[in-house]
Amino acid sequence: MKEINFSDYKLKHDLNLIDIKLNENSDSKISLTNIKNIYLYSYLWTVITKDFYLFKDFERVYSNLTHQNHILERQDELKKNLKLTNEIKGNYFLLGGENNYWHLLLDYLPRLICLKEINLSNTVVLINSDILEKFQLFILKIIKQMNLKNVKFIKINRYNQLYKFENLFIPSRPSINFAYDFYDKMIGQFVNKQPLKNLYVRRGNVSNRKVINENEVEKLLSKYNYEIVDCAKLSVDEQIDKFLYAKNVVIIHGASIANLLFVPNNINVIEIRSNIDGEFSTNLNNNRFNLILFDKTEKIGEKLRKDIIVNITELENLILKNNFF
Repeated sequence: MKEINFSDYKLKHDLNLIDIKLNENSDSKISLTNIKNIYLYSYLWTVITKDFYLFKDFERVYSNLTHQNHILERQDELKKNLKLTNEIKGNYFLLGGENNYWHLLLDYLPRLICLKEINLSNTVVLINSDILEKFQLFILKIIKQMNLKNVKFIKINRYNQLYKFENLFIPSRPSINFAYDFYDKMIGQFVNKQPLKNLYVRRGNVSNRKVINENEVEKLLSKYNYEIVDCAKLSVDEQIDKFLYAKNVVIIHGASIANLLFVPNNINVIEIRSNIDGEFSTNLNNNRFNLILFDKTEKIGEKLRKDIIVNITELENLILKNNFF
């Protein structure tokens, strides 16, 4: 197997490409192509062409290292199994998805806009079989908002890994700017965002990047009229509704930062960080809100992604210095 830039493969195979833009921002677009007789490695929701190429830069959501570990280092085994995979007849659209809130909202659901370019009467949408009910309800809400008819889904098991399709419509990975514009079109233009509330988005009972002293953090922020929000216990609509009216947000790095898509402009956000947290909130910001990366935390444990103890004094000083209350 070889990796290739999609543009090079498109030119060589004369593929059709549709670009969908929601405004004039050059980074705010998504592209759609369709390829016949193509394989799907469902665990990563990535495609492998019949001549065994992987696209470096099109639909890929996860890191190059992840693709290296899961596909390229297993290519002999996978090639053998791919050749034994029966082709599924018909037309299919690669939506994909997972129950990580960030990936679902940023990387997968904005692809739904591509359904406007497809004959939905004879095309089936591929989605993960274990998707949570609250995410299913949100998807149906978006489809209704888009006034789409005859949308048919088929849930497939990501862990079966290998499928072959007669004809697969493949959307590109949405940029963060496109995701913001998508939700602004679907939700933002119909609501009156107002900076009214202080929110603390708790980390809760998770396996990575736990906040060891979260009770102390909550006690501190309650003094300054912060509402404690547990996104894991809320529907998508309930989460969005909280953030539409946020004025000051203190949030632990994690998938819930995807909700910053919905906040009013020019609010204040303190992101409490562990190690190797990446620049997701910075990229999501795009100068829409005042973001402070708070790293006054003690990193604990042997895991790659560390648990943390928040420096309560430093956090309170930051809130008081900036009047974030």
